[in-house]
Amino acid sequence: MDRRVVITGMSTINPLSDDLEDYYAKLIAGKSGVRAWKSIDLSKVENKVGGDLGDYDWAAALGKLQDVLGDDFKPVRKLFKFGTFSSRLSMLTALGAWKDAGLFAPGARKGEDPYRTMSVVAGHNLNSNYIAKCWEQFQIEPEHIPPLASVEAIDNNVPALITELFKLHGPAYTVGGACASGNLALRDAVRDIRIGEIDRAVVCGAVFDVSPTDIMASSIINSVVVKPELQADPSQASRPFDVKRNGFVYSHGSATLIVESLESAQARGARIWAEVLGVKASANGCHLPMPGAAHQAWAMRGAIQQAGIDPKEIGYANCHATGTPAGDIEELQAMREVFGKHLYDMKLNAPKSMLGHTCWASPLVETIGGILQLRHGRLHPTINISKLAPEVDVDVCANRAQDTKADTMIKNSFGFGGLNCCSVIRTWKEKS
Repeated sequence: MDRRVVITGMSTINPLSDDLEDYYAKLIAGKSGVRAWKSIDLSKVENKVGGDLGDYDWAAALGKLQDVLGDDFKPVRKLFKFGTFSSRLSMLTALGAWKDAGLFAPGARKGEDPYRTMSVVAGHNLNSNYIAKCWEQFQIEPEHIPPLASVEAIDNNVPALITELFKLHGPAYTVGGACASGNLALRDAVRDIRIGEIDRAVVCGAVFDVSPTDIMASSIINSVVVKPELQADPSQASRPFDVKRNGFVYSHGSATLIVESLESAQARGARIWAEVLGVKASANGCHLPMPGAAHQAWAMRGAIQQAGIDPKEIGYANCHATGTPAGDIEELQAMREVFGKHLYDMKLNAPKSMLGHTCWASPLVETIGGILQLRHGRLHPTINISKLAPEVDVDVCANRAQDTKADTMIKNSFGFGGLNCCSVIRTWKEKS
């Protein structure tokens, strides 16, 4: 269990960008990726804003990978032909992370055992909108539903596609834990690398292809932004830690990390982004979407203990902070329990203020942003704070980017159903 686990590849497609450095630049600049939905019909729904990627040009993005794919480009393109929106963007981030990790380079996989690389996909109900459209078509003419719907619509198709992309034969499956899914998938990969079952993992946060029904259901329970005045300017709708916060906004997004043992990375001379020091999960013991500070604190504390570090070594918290009235405050309370007075020496920020909520992929989308911030030594602002909620008495980088000397962060993720998972990650420095 003492094998060290490092991140060697990263890629994301999110409402801000599909390029790592551009993603970082837009985070630092405080840009918002939230807009009015166009790809789905929300005419009957109160909430009408989110991070819409329905018009993303996946074919052009795939074309940019033609040189590295070489002779494999045509069979890979065939996998995209009948793919769903979710599988296409998820495969693109998997390919991007694989490239970023240098695994397309000649000889990079020489002598490798394909049974020792894992494909784990974070998320569930991935194709909700696709399935809804199939049902609509079924009502009109059953014979005209997509011919491969029985294969493409099921969640396990995404990890299966990733195994086919890279000719992998190791463990492959999905991990569903609502908005904690990304960290839960990372937990599985880290555990299997540490015990020596695998050497490498493709950890993919898949796109949640959200449907109008999903957003309507969330509107009914007031978990998403429903106030018209907060939607008048979509860029200001997501407001973590603000006194006017009214709920989260759904967003499309995918991210993939390549994680592997330190020995594996060093043996092939890989560039290392960061080290995963610990990942811990807990449950509230209540299925309702009500956050529980004590159980969140247990997961944070466990991740720190697993990392084998003093809590004071963590200088930055990449918060879950969705902008819900209860959730933001419960998270801060949990952090007070874990960090005590040190919390007031830390800096926190809320990426969902700009990204919206990329749902199952959000822990991975936001982890990538966090690693980029640590490497650059500058943290992005939490935007849309007109007035801090009275319970917010810590530095949340309100409306301005800030420099940092921190090299270690905690990434929180808390999902509906009371499912919690937190990771501790340290940016990599040579001789680490």
